[in-house]
Amino acid sequence: LEKRYASVSLFQCRAPLYYNCGQTVNCIHSLYVCDGEVDCPLFGDDERDCIDYPCPENTLKCSDTGQCIRHSLVCNGCMDCPNGDDERECPSRELKCTGNQFHCRSQNMCMPVVWACDGLKGQCDGDADENCDISETEEIFLSPESPETFVTFNMTKPEGTTTADELPILLRSWKVTASKGFYLYAKPVSVGLGSVCGPSIVEISEGGQKAAHLCGDSFPPWRTGHIAAHDRENGSYLIQLKLFNDFGAEEYRSLSLHLWQSVL
Repeated sequence: LEKRYASVSLFQCRAPLYYNCGQTVNCIHSLYVCDGEVDCPLFGDDERDCIDYPCPENTLKCSDTGQCIRHSLVCNGCMDCPNGDDERECPSRELKCTGNQFHCRSQNMCMPVVWACDGLKGQCDGDADENCDISETEEIFLSPESPETFVTFNMTKPEGTTTADELPILLRSWKVTASKGFYLYAKPVSVGLGSVCGPSIVEISEGGQKAAHLCGDSFPPWRTGHIAAHDRENGSYLIQLKLFNDFGAEEYRSLSLHLWQSVL
């Protein structure tokens, strides 16, 4: 099916196959009603009143939001219903979570990395995702006299531990601020967060918006090899590292970022 709009006349745009977006000529396939994504651009009415919406065949209804989840997404190890309805009473399996997810062992599910250390309990049984070792944000201020710095992190695998041990998730943060009137730049020097991308990750944000991320042991495809802050008057980067116990046979985790300010 083509996402968003169906190529049928308004006369044909009716249930159970289609849905006419309110007060518009936009017609979408019923499969995209209450699927968790807004497809009616004007009012977003395809995602309203979902609790009472009858889901199409071959879908599962989330009991908390009414969202309709395709059966292909049920019991795939990733929670698509906020309360996890789509991952309950599933046959046992060995999971390999993707880069933006971590393994909730108590439920044998993959959950979004953003849920880890977010302060919300009840997402992973036993709240292993909130078993976090959080350090205060280290603030670094650049100046014309001291225009550059390096953010570094190094950790050796704790002796005698395995990936089955529920070690705390490490959360480390640095805030680097440039002088007024200067641009701020960041470039990875070395990244050693595992042989694969995730779940351990570094996010670099500017003004609350993600500017870049690092994971695994390779550099991201930054075109110039570095990223530059857009705000020349209040340029700053918030660098956050989430480190999970995903060492495996590897012994080390490390990170080195070079940050500097310039008028150009």
